Amino acid sequence: MHIHISPKWRQLWLAALLCCWVVLTHASNKPALWLAQKYPGGLDLQQYWVSEKYDGVRGYWDGQALWTRQGTAIAAPAWYTAGWPATPMEGELWAGRGQFARAQSITSKATPVDADWQALRFMVFDAPATPGSFTERLQAIAQFVAAVQQPWVQATPQWRETDEARLMAQMRRMVREGGEGLMLHKASAIYRSGRSGDVLKLKPHEDAEAQVLGYAPGRGKYEGMTGALLVRTVDGIDFKLGSGLSDAQRRDPPAIGSWVTYRYRGLHDSGKPRFASFWRVREEGMPPSPTAEVASTP
Repeated sequence: MHIHISPKWRQLWLAALLCCWVVLTHASNKPALWLAQKYPGGLDLQQYWVSEKYDGVRGYWDGQALWTRQGTAIAAPAWYTAGWPATPMEGELWAGRGQFARAQSITSKATPVDADWQALRFMVFDAPATPGSFTERLQAIAQFVAAVQQPWVQATPQWRETDEARLMAQMRRMVREGGEGLMLHKASAIYRSGRSGDVLKLKPHEDAEAQVLGYAPGRGKYEGMTGALLVRTVDGIDFKLGSGLSDAQRRDPPAIGSWVTYRYRGLHDSGKPRFASFWRVREEGMPPSPTAEVASTP
């Protein structure tokens, strides 16, 4: 029996297979990284190292190649990683404070541009495969940086704070100067995958990612434009994200299926974020999550 499949459905079927292949390929390369929790306050700060939270692209050097935290290969120029050791290292590919979009654009290109990569520093903050405490791994990082002797490879400066008032003052100063916030690593902690209270982030706001499912039409001065993005978080929470969008983004909103980062201040009982505001598009993408069909109204 011959079954006829229209060209349209054949294309959709092939596209679905391609998407599955891309997801599986990326998942197989996804590094098992140590992820931070929100700083809860009231800790014994003498047990922690403090550093700047860099607003760049997290890079994992597996001993042979660079990867994003989602398992996407980063096409760095050969000269950039020449002489790097076979020992895994983790750091931030950083273009400077307030330059996240630039760092993301540089690292997402399939063909690297030498002139662009000269502006990126690899700020090393951990050595995942090195045994021992975080303090002991800092010694391995110093040896790595000293061995490669490349000005764009730097150890992330670490310091101690013993007083929470001083810690908060440092965070506010960092933000005033264009930084994103602070990171705290427990000095005695071994490296482990997943989220852990042994590594903490301290920022003046919270942020998270959500996938664009569709658009809500604009009203009033936004008539004929996008009023809000219809998004879904990685936990499956749906909500509208309208605040923070520029007029240009309302005329040409982030594509359906893309991932965006939003800022917020706590959660409602329903799990939806309070005072959510669009921040930026994540070109690197995020892991797939369940999606539902949502009417798209530009």
